[in-house]
Order: sequence, then C-alpha cells, then structure tokens
Amino acid sequence: MSHNLFQFIGNLTRDTEFRQSETSKRAVFDLAVNRTWRDASGEKKEATDFFRIKSFASLAENAGKYLGKGSKVFVQGRIEPTKYEKGDKTEYGFDFIAEQIEYLDTKAPGQGQ
Repeated sequence: MSHNLFQFIGNLTRDTEFRQSETSKRAVFDLAVNRTWRDASGEKKEATDFFRIKSFASLAENAGKYLGKGSKVFVQGRIEPTKYEKGDKTEYGFDFIAEQIEYLDTKAPGQGQ
C-alpha cells in the first residue's frame, strides 16, 4: 500500500495567480504555515514554512476568484517530484498539487491584508 498526501493550514502570502488557456485552468498560490516546538531546554520556538501550491480545473478557477493575500485555507493534496536541467546540473524538487481547498477566512484578490 502507498500513500502520498499533504495537509496544510496557512495564509496566502500574495494573491492567487490564475491562468486559463483553451484547454486548461491553473492557479498557483504561496502558503505560509506556522509551526511551534520546544527545544532541548524547553524554550518555545516558532518558525514559518512556505509552500507553493498548484491547483487545476474548477478548483483553480475558484481559487483565482476568491483567494487573495491573507486568506486562510486548509489545503490537502498530493506531492509530485520534479526534475529539470539547470545548465549542466540536474535540479530536483517537489510540487504540491491541491486536490481539496477549504476556505477558512477569505480575502478577495486585490484586497491585501
């Protein structure tokens, strides 16, 4: 059995980028996800991680309409490995593909925070 799933709750750091062609719809947004932990001495630490989320079809169209900078969302989806050539070097990374987006607190694109 295999499992490939991510789940994030976070805030958009900028308005969603939406693109539509004759055959496809695509949206991309950047998500800030906060995390906290205690170090070895018990001191509370905080950090923010940033993820670029991609979505397609009607999910992308709705994200483009309703998700602006500062929107809070729950996103669930799959992780796809990427590989590309940069000069004479091969670069590897990951794409986070949304399969579900729940709108927790939305700000329309162009509104800002």
